[in-house]
Amino acid sequence: MPATMPAIEWWPTVPIVLLAAAGITILLTDLIGGERGPMLSLLMAILGMGAALIVVTQRRWIPVDAATFGQFVRYDSLGRWGAIAVLSGGCLVALISPRTIEIHGLPPSEYYALLVFAVFGMVVLCLALELFTIFLAVEIIAVAIYILVGLNRNSTQSTEAALKYFVLGAFSGGFLIFGFAFLYGGAGGSTVLGQIGFSMLRMDLVWGVGCLVLGLAFALAGFAFKLTVVPFHLYAADVYEGAPTPVAALLATGSKVAGFIALVHLLVPFHEHIHAALRAMAADLRSVLWLFAALSIVIGNVVALLQRNIKRMLAYSSIAHSGYLLMAVVVFVGGSVRLVDVEQAMLVYLIAYILMNVAAFGVVASLGARGEGNIEEYAGLAQQSPALAFMMAVAMLSLTGIPATVGFVGKFFVFARAVEAGYVMLVVLAVLGSVVSAYYYLRVIVFMYMRDPAGESSVEPLGVIQQLGLVLASAPIVVFGVFPNVLVSLLSNI
Repeated sequence: MPATMPAIEWWPTVPIVLLAAAGITILLTDLIGGERGPMLSLLMAILGMGAALIVVTQRRWIPVDAATFGQFVRYDSLGRWGAIAVLSGGCLVALISPRTIEIHGLPPSEYYALLVFAVFGMVVLCLALELFTIFLAVEIIAVAIYILVGLNRNSTQSTEAALKYFVLGAFSGGFLIFGFAFLYGGAGGSTVLGQIGFSMLRMDLVWGVGCLVLGLAFALAGFAFKLTVVPFHLYAADVYEGAPTPVAALLATGSKVAGFIALVHLLVPFHEHIHAALRAMAADLRSVLWLFAALSIVIGNVVALLQRNIKRMLAYSSIAHSGYLLMAVVVFVGGSVRLVDVEQAMLVYLIAYILMNVAAFGVVASLGARGEGNIEEYAGLAQQSPALAFMMAVAMLSLTGIPATVGFVGKFFVFARAVEAGYVMLVVLAVLGSVVSAYYYLRVIVFMYMRDPAGESSVEPLGVIQQLGLVLASAPIVVFGVFPNVLVSLLSNI
């Protein structure tokens, strides 16, 4: 039987094409830009990601559940909002990058092109509903971030971080593709996620369930590495500390958001309980995810208490937040809460997570070498730069989950769904973890506002673009925290 091309609906491909075109165009700016090259590279990155963001949000161009490439890519509600979050985060990371590029002497066109290519992979990963498309997107992200982490070739720490991430990332990629191979074989050659559960269970039950168990086990290990979930988290602190700060922000936000969306898409058959065998397996899967979430919350928060370096502290903080996000995945797999409510809780938390982490890393990047050092270096920042101190304080309060911030709204939604599903002990553990986190988050605020500056250190004035990035990341933290219905309304209407 002759091979046939999958049906292609062109509008759903436009955001992906825009990102690819922007990345390629940025690589040419060195040839035509001259001294204006760095600014042209930044503008092309913002225009490419911004245009893709506009197209993704337009339902009249890309209707609900629009698909292309033979159902390999589909704009379901979760995938669409994942793409919106990733594109927004990518734009914010680009805006907070100029100071880091200037200080470390990074090549602007290569930096922004790799940033756009990484976001390209993240958008595809959010929308992918097919095994090989997911793996291809994961590897696109990984290759771009490997290079970005080690782009500062004058820093041995950056080179070491890139090597660690490359080696461990290769192992995790091996786990992922090995798991997908079992799912593919057990499903009789089916790779589309919506068909795998049915395909496997229409075959011999023992064979199908065995392949499903092995495939999910390996795939979960691969995803757990990408999401910095305990016990697959050991690389995180070293990589975050050694990477250029905006790259650490991208790794902590966009990469993690896309990974969670892909993981949820993979686990849809368990939420729907399409077969008695899947219902039995869902209980075991919930137990594994429950354990991952609990370990991530406990270890992430406890080890963060011991960190003096601000980027290492934020790295362990991100591990704890992975645990909070896994709580929503546990509820999702349980299937006892309405899908729309679980998705809403996930998306609120993911959007909050991106905003508060980009704001925090943005302040770190704006302070240069001082910002990337120990927390004690932030002493007296409120006297030297009230605006930066205020933005950092807002980010720290939101990460803690203080009311009137978007971080509180995100935690409230996730915790409420977990209580509704009956995971009270996990919620108690998460609340205790949030209480512990208050110590290391508020410690930064104490140094900024209640300590005198050390020596003659000062803060260099920021450029307009850097200021814009910080404001766009910080303002929604307060706006969505005070008016959460605005965020909920956006989730319902886009």
